[in-house]
Amino acid sequence: MSRPQPATPLPEIWPDRAARFYAHTLDRSDYGAAVARALSGAAPASLLDIGAGAGHPVASWLPASSVWTALEPNRYLRARLGRLGRAETRPLRALDATWQALPHLALPRHDWSWAANIGATMTHPRPLLAMMRGLARERVVWLVPAQRGPRRWCLAGALPATLHGESETPGLEGVLDALGAAHAPDAILHASWSFRAAFANLEAGIDYCAERLALAPNAPCRSAIADHLAATATPLPGGGVELVAPKHSALLIWDV
Repeated sequence: MSRPQPATPLPEIWPDRAARFYAHTLDRSDYGAAVARALSGAAPASLLDIGAGAGHPVASWLPASSVWTALEPNRYLRARLGRLGRAETRPLRALDATWQALPHLALPRHDWSWAANIGATMTHPRPLLAMMRGLARERVVWLVPAQRGPRRWCLAGALPATLHGESETPGLEGVLDALGAAHAPDAILHASWSFRAAFANLEAGIDYCAERLALAPNAPCRSAIADHLAATATPLPGGGVELVAPKHSALLIWDV
């Protein structure tokens, strides 16, 4: 059986369909709780959150009184952030911007500048770090993938390497290599969690994985994916199934 070729990576600004799936799936996860445990109660009075998504890695531990400035270019995720701010009466401001816009936004310094799982930590680590240092009074924090497993699409880890077709080298290794010793973080914390996706039935989960791998309907490895998921999917009490991908995140911390 030939190994599938990875599908084209998601663009930096997600389409709404991909963003909605990501957010709804993280609603089921222990992502924020795992990050909170790793931080052990540390939290800033103000946070600049670059690539904020729907706020999952932050909302559970950032005090409701903290000023939260969130940069998020996807409109669906910005809307989720807006509803979160209103529901919790948080001082949360969501801006339509990517990290490249930082020099042009005239933002004030925040206690922490934060970036969780954005591509630039791997593709442009030194420019990103320089920008974030200039906007932080106390800390710069990056959250990067550190599991020995796939990372290009969030549910890839529900499949074995023979099916997902990705390198399983931890992303953390590439980030640290690209930064070099001169820009290494002052501390690294760790958080293990699970990405959990619910589907109406097993076939829907198989279809999702096949789509992410850009497989033709009659691709030979589709049946292998079906067999693997049939053995590993968890039935849900109300119907449907859950697929789980184990995750491990590293929090890279620079004191400013």
